[in-house]
Amino acid sequence: MAAIVEEVLGQPLESAAPALAAAPAPAPSPARTAPAKRDGAEGPASAKAPAPPVEAGAPAKPPAEAGAPAKKERTPAPVPAEKQLSQLAHEISTLTRTLETQAAQLAQLVRVQEDLARRVAHTPGAAPAPAPRIGVFVDAANIELALDRLKHRVNWRKMLDYLSEGRQLVRAVAYSPVHEDPGVSLETQRFAEPFLDNGFRVVTKPFKRFSDGTIKANVDIEMALDIMEMLDRLDVVVLVSGDGDFERLVEVVQAKGVRVEVVAVGSSTASNLRHAADRFIDIQSILQKIRA
Repeated sequence: MAAIVEEVLGQPLESAAPALAAAPAPAPSPARTAPAKRDGAEGPASAKAPAPPVEAGAPAKPPAEAGAPAKKERTPAPVPAEKQLSQLAHEISTLTRTLETQAAQLAQLVRVQEDLARRVAHTPGAAPAPAPRIGVFVDAANIELALDRLKHRVNWRKMLDYLSEGRQLVRAVAYSPVHEDPGVSLETQRFAEPFLDNGFRVVTKPFKRFSDGTIKANVDIEMALDIMEMLDRLDVVVLVSGDGDFERLVEVVQAKGVRVEVVAVGSSTASNLRHAADRFIDIQSILQKIRA
């Protein structure tokens, strides 16, 4: 074998060994092409599955990184208390300016209406506005006892003239408790006499005497019935009394669209009645005009 090699190489085997060692290794033969896969045959485990089709116009989704944590939504930072107070103060200031503007507009509207009413009143040939119709109803015992505590007397004719000035007086009634003996004349009755011949119709009710010696004559029901019966002929009800029991009557009359004015001694008037009235007149403030 060695002789054959030496004959092919033309040199001894020992001198050709280094050259053989340095010669490059022969290239490996190309691998056979794998045969095509049959329908339904399973491919090699390393084969990749086909990617799903992408819809036209849909943005491509970046591949999720393996092991990346899910992204959390950021919680908004709380608003500082000072900033909240500042915002609230700003809103209150804006609301105040809005209310002031509306009040100024309402005041201007009232002035325009008043000016228009004056022009209509002075227009030649214009019919004058009808005077308000009033009814005056006096709780005689209540008001006279309050005046007694102040040591004052009222001229009820002057009072009636004062209350009806510029208005049309429809009815004036004084409700007075009297002695249970019908033989006692009204002229001698303490709560009836001041209203006689002074423009008032006097409605009387006898005192009731109880076993303990006390006497009482409540005229509230009579007053309330008469007022309700006359509402369709009145624009203003003038209630001369400081009794808080009349509060509900005042509310019912107002609900019918009739104005209610309360006239009484301020220090002897129930606060609920004073607040319920559309107008309150303190007799002490007008004593100079109505004093007896």
